[in-house]
Amino acid sequence: MTNILDNIFADKQKELAETKRNLPLPELKLRMGDQAPVRDVFKALHEGKHSKVIAEIKRRTPFKGELRENFNASEIAGDYVKHGAVTLSILTESNYFGSNIGVLKEVRPIAPIPLLRKDFISDEYQVYESRAHGADLFLLIATWLDQNQLTDLLLLGKELGLPALVETHNEWDMEKAFKAKASLIGINNRDLTNGKTDLNIARRLIPMALQEPGNTLVCESGIHGREEIEEFEKIGAHAFLIGESLMTSNNIPEKLKILIGNGDSEFTSQS
Repeated sequence: MTNILDNIFADKQKELAETKRNLPLPELKLRMGDQAPVRDVFKALHEGKHSKVIAEIKRRTPFKGELRENFNASEIAGDYVKHGAVTLSILTESNYFGSNIGVLKEVRPIAPIPLLRKDFISDEYQVYESRAHGADLFLLIATWLDQNQLTDLLLLGKELGLPALVETHNEWDMEKAFKAKASLIGINNRDLTNGKTDLNIARRLIPMALQEPGNTLVCESGIHGREEIEEFEKIGAHAFLIGESLMTSNNIPEKLKILIGNGDSEFTSQS
């Protein structure tokens, strides 16, 4: 029986066939030469005294619907950059998240920091596409990709100088990430097949990820307050990918400052 993650990937692959016809790979590769050098996400996630937040721009999700009224990617990116985000995560999926890859180009002039292309990537074309549109790294979802796909796409990214954030959700995913020799590993507390979030995923998987030396660990989903960040930093997380709690906040700048440890502690995590 298929789940929503299967459906998203299936629809993405149908869409990709048309994308390839409209912009063939040789032309896409030429566009890569127009991009500025890749920004160093590892440096961004390890330098500085405050907690490291990868702040996400996404209009909606298949689980929660529309997240923000009067959505404006450029304005949100400006707030994120100004108030302490070290990397931006840009949702580019259209059918379920209401976005498109053009948002990377829209945000790029505003953000002098690394941009993560967050999408449902399963084809080499999408890796080239990410670089051609200004991304500095891209997402690979270990739950859905088989071992060979994951390894091959990660290697292609390395050849292009483009790191991949390999997202895991369980022990089997983590083993895949190890075998693929991933060095930037995400631990997603949300089950993408049903939308449920459980912070115990990170509590269980962070110690496992640390068994491989040199990994940079990103805790994803379900982070709403400073206390959760402090807990996961103590057990080894290096950075936090945060979307919904920022996108639904009444005051994005203040919310972000609190999350990174540079804000008003009286500002509630529900804002």
